[in-house]
Amino acid sequence: MAEKRKDSKGRVLKEGEFQRKNGKYEYKYTQNGERKTVYSWRLLATDKNPEGKKYDLSLREKEKEISRDLDDGINTTLAHQINLNEMFEMYLRSKKKLSSKTKAKYRQLWKLHVAESPLGLMAPGKMKKANIQHFYAGLSDEGLSDTTIRMYHNNLIQPTLVYAVDNDLLRKNPAKGCLDGYTDCKKRNALTREEQRIFLDFVKNSKYYNVYLPMLQIMIGTACRIGEISGLTWEDVDMKKREIHINHQLVYEKVDGKATLYIDTPKSESGNRTIGMTSQVRNAFLEQKALCIRLGRRSVVEVDGYKDFIFLNNWNRPYTTTGFNAVLGRIVTHYNKEEQKKAEKEKRKPLLLPHISNHILRHTGCTRMAEAGMDIKVLQTIMGHSDPAITLKVYDHVDNERMKNEVLKVEYVV
Repeated sequence: MAEKRKDSKGRVLKEGEFQRKNGKYEYKYTQNGERKTVYSWRLLATDKNPEGKKYDLSLREKEKEISRDLDDGINTTLAHQINLNEMFEMYLRSKKKLSSKTKAKYRQLWKLHVAESPLGLMAPGKMKKANIQHFYAGLSDEGLSDTTIRMYHNNLIQPTLVYAVDNDLLRKNPAKGCLDGYTDCKKRNALTREEQRIFLDFVKNSKYYNVYLPMLQIMIGTACRIGEISGLTWEDVDMKKREIHINHQLVYEKVDGKATLYIDTPKSESGNRTIGMTSQVRNAFLEQKALCIRLGRRSVVEVDGYKDFIFLNNWNRPYTTTGFNAVLGRIVTHYNKEEQKKAEKEKRKPLLLPHISNHILRHTGCTRMAEAGMDIKVLQTIMGHSDPAITLKVYDHVDNERMKNEVLKVEYVV
């Protein structure tokens, strides 16, 4: 019977384990017909790391991980052979429902900050959470906003690594939780009922801004994204059935270095949806149609086959995200200046409006629906959220008014 191999400390080595003359351990195994080897300066986790040598998992710890991967069919070979840039291309090619323009935009963003970075050139199989967090910290040092960093995480890096996990190239996603506790982002709060009332009343009674009232009522009443609202055509609205069909969005941004207006698919598959109209929303659509006739506004542009847009600016063109955010900014600034003057004259504290954006109006609409007790699954469908956790965050937000109303529901329980 052959004598069992032992290491320099007299410990019996398992099949596939060896110790070199310099003391380094190695383990040889086969995966998918390919011979592979891993190394470590320590056999067991309790062994002391040799002085001057880089700390690493012990050989037996690595063997345990390899055994789990083999048992579960995880093939990490490719994830160690290619870099994150190549994995990103594999992910994009797998997204058949993403439009070519969206893919071009994603590639442009990737090239801008990821492609030449150490993270982009790193093999996903060697990537740790700390590598990704270090990359995000670097983006912040370069002056990128917290919102932009979250966009890179949620739209590019995270889904690329999720793709690797889903296709058994990685056991776990190193990007998971990388932004936990990342609290620098400005939180978008919905308008309170009082702020919403003040805002809409000011617009309604303003000779400058009252033309925006129907659009604002529809934005809040449907909680749609601004791209979905600005991309609406009269063909998408069924006044008899009281239905709004959301199946595209209007985008205005740089493509191949040139600012372009184009039609894109909704943000996710769940973005394709049909939303019912309340009476107020239906009336707002009727008022919008009458408004365009009164002002002589007529849709004159055709974008990727879409025409007869509902919401038009002074140049008879649909609104862009940036353009309508600028409108909202002017409304809030004008109101706050007038309110400060009134409050000073009446010797009272002014009721000022906070910053309002397109997204805040969407969040406000969603919050009003949640406050009304709408079923969360219905609300998720209306919002077009692919992840119910996003919708749940609306239910997690409780202001004093909402809390008092909820408490009244159980007034006679005891």
